[in-house]
Amino acid sequence: MAYFESLGMKKYRPHHDEISDYNLRMLSKIYHACDAYIVLSSTWRTLDDSKHTESYAMYKYLEDSLAKYDIKIMSKTPIINHNRPLEIKTWLDERVDRDDIKFVSLDDDFSKEQYREYGIEDCLIDTKFFCKELSEGGLQQEHVDRAIRILNGE
Repeated sequence: MAYFESLGMKKYRPHHDEISDYNLRMLSKIYHACDAYIVLSSTWRTLDDSKHTESYAMYKYLEDSLAKYDIKIMSKTPIINHNRPLEIKTWLDERVDRDDIKFVSLDDDFSKEQYREYGIEDCLIDTKFFCKELSEGGLQQEHVDRAIRILNGE
């Protein structure tokens, strides 16, 4: 797979240099262009437990990587049966300011149909993880452009 090969790996094994700087730059464009907030809904949020040294080190690595681009995590979605669209919808429904929130979900795991079940399919930016070419995967400029349009209400 292209991503693992780019890291010199045949298959996934966690380490502290797997976050792509290119993808961080792409995320930074969205974050700063829209004065956005990061609400973590990925499996990374499960690593934020200081009792588990190895996983917590990975979470700190994420925070440190984001900090290089002045990006901070504002909140995390709840964990509900590992159903990201439901978790996002639940997080939104619990917000008193939910009617004022514009959001995008940068997701390479869940489909538009799965997001449609919760009425939030228009906010999905469907990125790819499993691809043949590295240039096809992760957060690309086309995703950045679409995310900025959505967040700016266009």
